[in-house]
Amino acid sequence: MPDAYNSQGFQVMPKVLFRVNVISRVFWRCLFLSILFIGQTHLSYAAGEEENPVREIQVVADDLQYQKENKTIVATGNVVVTHGAVQLSADRAEINVETKAAKADGHVVIHDRTAGGVLSGETGSYNFDTAQGSFPKGRFYRFPWYGKGERLEQKAQNVIVAHDVVITSCDLSKPHYDVKAQKATLYPEDKIIATNVVFRILEIPVFWWPYLIIPLNQPFGYISPGYSDEFGGFMMVGKGFSINKNINGRLLFDWYSKRGFGFGAETKYKFDRLGAGEIKIYGIRDQHSPNERAANPFESASRDEKNRGRVSWKHKMRLDPYTTLQSQWHELSDSLFLQDFFEHEHRAEINPQSFVTLTRNAKNYSLLTHVEKRTNRFQSVDEKLPELAFTWLRKPLFGTNFYYTNEEGFVNFKETKAFAPEGAKTIQLYTDQELSYPTRFFKFYNFNPFINFREDFYTEGRTEEEATNRYAMGFGFDASTRFYRSWDIKGKPFGIEVDGLRHVLEPVVAYNTNKLASVEASRIINTGRGNDIGLQDIVTFGVENRIQTKRHSGNSEQRIDLVSFNTFLDLSFGPGSDLLETTANKFTQARVETVFRPYDWLQLRDQATYDFVTTSFSGNNLDLAIDRGPFRFQLGHRLSHSINADGQSQVTVMGDYTINPRWEVGGYIRWEATKNTIDEWELRARRDLHDWLLDFGYNVRNSNRTNPGKELNKEVFVELTLKALEAVHVKSGHRASFSEPRIGKAVSGANEAPVLTPLQQSPRDTIQPSL
Repeated sequence: MPDAYNSQGFQVMPKVLFRVNVISRVFWRCLFLSILFIGQTHLSYAAGEEENPVREIQVVADDLQYQKENKTIVATGNVVVTHGAVQLSADRAEINVETKAAKADGHVVIHDRTAGGVLSGETGSYNFDTAQGSFPKGRFYRFPWYGKGERLEQKAQNVIVAHDVVITSCDLSKPHYDVKAQKATLYPEDKIIATNVVFRILEIPVFWWPYLIIPLNQPFGYISPGYSDEFGGFMMVGKGFSINKNINGRLLFDWYSKRGFGFGAETKYKFDRLGAGEIKIYGIRDQHSPNERAANPFESASRDEKNRGRVSWKHKMRLDPYTTLQSQWHELSDSLFLQDFFEHEHRAEINPQSFVTLTRNAKNYSLLTHVEKRTNRFQSVDEKLPELAFTWLRKPLFGTNFYYTNEEGFVNFKETKAFAPEGAKTIQLYTDQELSYPTRFFKFYNFNPFINFREDFYTEGRTEEEATNRYAMGFGFDASTRFYRSWDIKGKPFGIEVDGLRHVLEPVVAYNTNKLASVEASRIINTGRGNDIGLQDIVTFGVENRIQTKRHSGNSEQRIDLVSFNTFLDLSFGPGSDLLETTANKFTQARVETVFRPYDWLQLRDQATYDFVTTSFSGNNLDLAIDRGPFRFQLGHRLSHSINADGQSQVTVMGDYTINPRWEVGGYIRWEATKNTIDEWELRARRDLHDWLLDFGYNVRNSNRTNPGKELNKEVFVELTLKALEAVHVKSGHRASFSEPRIGKAVSGANEAPVLTPLQQSPRDTIQPSL
């Protein structure tokens, strides 16, 4: 039973309608149901406690002998001793079955599957009962850190003390860098605490530190010096900390020559019963703050000095198997703060909202309770104080083929505008019901007719303060069938792996009409709950085409869509309403979706929408990804256009080439086709330094964050990243950021290509590091 070791000797260890007086009862019904189901939830699942079973020691070896007089098992050759989650392997071992103490010699390795740590050495002793042991000249491993000390002692479970120890993430026998400490305490599920620490490069001391904490559940830290036109010279430092295995975070210390000193903290927590979340606090006395109310906030004449900062809290917890509570709260000094100092967060959520949401999804119903409140004066928020919605899920009626669903809700709505008086407000009560009868004719033709009925009551309207009662009724159907033909073709034509071919053709016809809308949508305050309802008659004709084959992976067989081509056409007729682009009887929109995946290394997806009213394309999303050998290429196109807004057309191109195992080169370009301008371009290279990755290059981008007359930001960037922990890095300058293609696992029937690993930006965006 041989074991594998790396060069340092560590063992390699191998996710309806009612009248107004009836509608008023909807609110009390929703409120009652909310209180009822919230009252039934608990902070923890009901579970009985189990007594810990008596754990026996199991020993496997080439030769086993039992010494009865001292109750000792002597094992020789490929020894494996197991006790619960702890496993010891060695060439020879003696185990006392009464005290559960073991002494082992030769390639001794102890692996705790619960904590995830590994101890090893040529000799060692370990007590399986007390979880205590000793290893002269021992080694430990806890991803991604290797440690080697003159003496290792396990004081208790998950507590290991190493004396005269060397710690590194380099797996070479002579590591490129390490941290040498007089003493280090390893908590495998939490952190490493080292004292009297010397950081060394090629065993040459570089600097000394009296006390060092290395978190194991989150990144260690970063140092990010650099220069930019906006911030001047800067130095950003982040230091990770860990209170226990449930709470960790990092401290932020930043200095900008043009802006001043900034500091803050980010804390993450995770508990079994209380849930998980994060808290972020940051503040700076900004000496050159942009003016968010100015025409160009970043112009020098508009800037002044002021305090800026943020307090954010996100939390999520499961109250019981059906109920989830989610909340987030954001207090920001101004609308440009995140864009200035946390651009990565700003791009992920441009307008962060504050809310509390409780959802319960049971077998037959769902319940939503949502409270949303504006917390920043500069934001425009549709407040809901609160919103309640109870939905009876689509279920058959009384054992028949009739299916019924309904939703009843209450919304206390208030419209708020940035730096402006409050807008419209109303209270909405509504009930929405639908009855359908799905059936099949002649075994092949699916037909699903439905009828829906809705009533809304608003205490105030858009143009008048008096109460408004609205009725709406509609009906329609969905019809579809499927045809297919198969061919027994096998082989690799044009290099495409084929094991049989099948063409699937699915014609689809859908009709949706609203025959009654007693109040025009323009007279109603839009609360986000079924407000945009008007007269319409729309027929959709569609055809879905797929060419499929089979691929084998191990013992499993997978269906693959080599080509998918779907087309849809909308026909509008009847009186119509102002909500439609046109009230004329004509075809209004055509949609085409194409997916092409003949090879594992090639993926293409295009979604195009043509508007017959404007006689132009209103949207297009194109993604092309090629990952073949040393070459990686991505092409993306985004087009959006509407009658009431200017169109945007953006093309992005990214390419990388691996010259050899140590060198990669690449580039990126973003072109705004509507204005025929290049918004950003970049040339870059990467050098693999075994433990570190060195990225460097040149980036040019358009920016409105500079003074008039200077439209481009030009920066040379350099970044050194620790491979074992990507968040441990030193960087300077701005790098391009871009999204991966919107193809892959999200598309059904996909033969997934390998995940692309381009020379892309580090986890820290712009000049602001983030974990």
